[in-house]
Amino acid sequence: MRRGIILWPIFATAQSLSEAELALLRENYERVLSITQQILSAKPKELYAYYLQGQAYIGQYRHSEEEDARRSSLLRQARAAFATALERNAKYPYAHIGLAEVEVLEKNPEAAKAALAKAEEYGANDPKALLEAARVYTVLGGRFGTDKATLLYAKARNKDPNNPAILRGLGSLWLEQGVIELAIENYDKATRVEPNNPENYYRLGLAYLKAKSYREAGEAFRKAIGLDSSFAPAYRELGEIYYLVQKYQQAKENYQRYVALRPELPARVRYATFLYLSKDYKAAIDEIRRILRDTFSLTLQRLLGYSLIEDGQYEEGLHEMNKYFEKQRPERVIAKDYGFYARALDKSGQDSLAVLYYQRAVEKDTSLLLELYPEMANALNTLGRYKEAAEALEKIVARNPSLENIYRLGRTYYKVGQTMKDTTYFHKALQAFQQIREKRPELLAVYTELGRCAAMLDPESTEGRAKPYYEKVIELGGSDPAKYRNDLIEAYSYLGYYHYIKENFQLSYEAYTKLRELDPQNPQAAQAIPYLESVLKRKK
Repeated sequence: MRRGIILWPIFATAQSLSEAELALLRENYERVLSITQQILSAKPKELYAYYLQGQAYIGQYRHSEEEDARRSSLLRQARAAFATALERNAKYPYAHIGLAEVEVLEKNPEAAKAALAKAEEYGANDPKALLEAARVYTVLGGRFGTDKATLLYAKARNKDPNNPAILRGLGSLWLEQGVIELAIENYDKATRVEPNNPENYYRLGLAYLKAKSYREAGEAFRKAIGLDSSFAPAYRELGEIYYLVQKYQQAKENYQRYVALRPELPARVRYATFLYLSKDYKAAIDEIRRILRDTFSLTLQRLLGYSLIEDGQYEEGLHEMNKYFEKQRPERVIAKDYGFYARALDKSGQDSLAVLYYQRAVEKDTSLLLELYPEMANALNTLGRYKEAAEALEKIVARNPSLENIYRLGRTYYKVGQTMKDTTYFHKALQAFQQIREKRPELLAVYTELGRCAAMLDPESTEGRAKPYYEKVIELGGSDPAKYRNDLIEAYSYLGYYHYIKENFQLSYEAYTKLRELDPQNPQAAQAIPYLESVLKRKK
């Protein structure tokens, strides 16, 4: 009886540590902290509890957003947990491993190497410690980290050849180096050695996901969930796969399960981000607003502005983006922030400000030029700043000479020529439209544009520069006069006048008659037809 009473606390502590390890694997960091705090309250000398506690803080750090004010404090708390273990035992290998990982995350590689060397020395006879040290060497990376990790896995294998954790570690090492085939091979071996451990299938799924083998990855994650329905990360990754293959409802369901199991801020941020990326903007707005009631997140504040703008709620989007800009450090504002803000200003009728923010966005990230300059050109056109609009479109055409972009540039050149009374731009417009005609000779609209430009270079119509283009409009538009009514009206109006000044009165009369058929109230036709009828009557 007495013996049982003595052993029970030891058994309970071991069981609690196992629970904490499982919670850590499932990324349930709050649960880890709760369990380890209970253990340490009862047994403050349980050093492994400090290690798990520190790892929970590191996990929270890895999943936190960069703007999170708590981020740096999480690493301090992790360091404090490992340091406390060292105070109680300076040769405790896991404490040195934990400190090494903190140093890696704080970009102190030499300090990390020194801590890992001590971990190797003090944990030389502990296969589990060697595996943990190898994991941190893998995170350290580089030739040194890779070689050391490989050596430690070999040492661990000599001491415990059937340990599937070694296979998982080797899989992670190969995955980190981008050798996906060997990563898959090792993870697959782990599933055969230990078929009831969901972690093996989860790791295998990650490797398949990196290889973009979505079907195999999905099968692996579903096996992990089948073995343990509380394995939260597997739901998240399965949601990612469904998102990638555009099965948004299944993606949403898996993300909801993930958040239900991990109702912490980073998980909710990721779910809200998924809703935004899957273009479920209203759901994203609702979810973000629910989270922001309880806590502030710059990432979510930004995403709320984006979602509102994508949903067409431009004034509200501007309001939320202004709140984001107030909180965000100027150097942390990204180009897309300016781009979304510009779009909202544009749609709200604030064109001058919109142009300014379009320019800021592209100055910060020139890769956004093709995405944002067309909208900026529209805003400039609305403002009547046609020359600037043309300059923006020239940059677009230089990168993407699509027919649509060339057409828009041609039309803008025409407007510049009109407003500046500069025939140079009519020639530029003609060249643009000629490029389109060469590739799409059946496109009626381009002949209308060519006719307009040619007419501006022949204002008295004496040379008839526009004549062949408008004749082509009539040829192509005759098949569907209702559809091309406006183009035909313009063409017959020009030809009627051109033939009149050339004293081809019969052709002029025929053109104006066609014009009246299309537009019975047309004043030009109403004036010209009676006069031409009298001329033709006299000639008879």
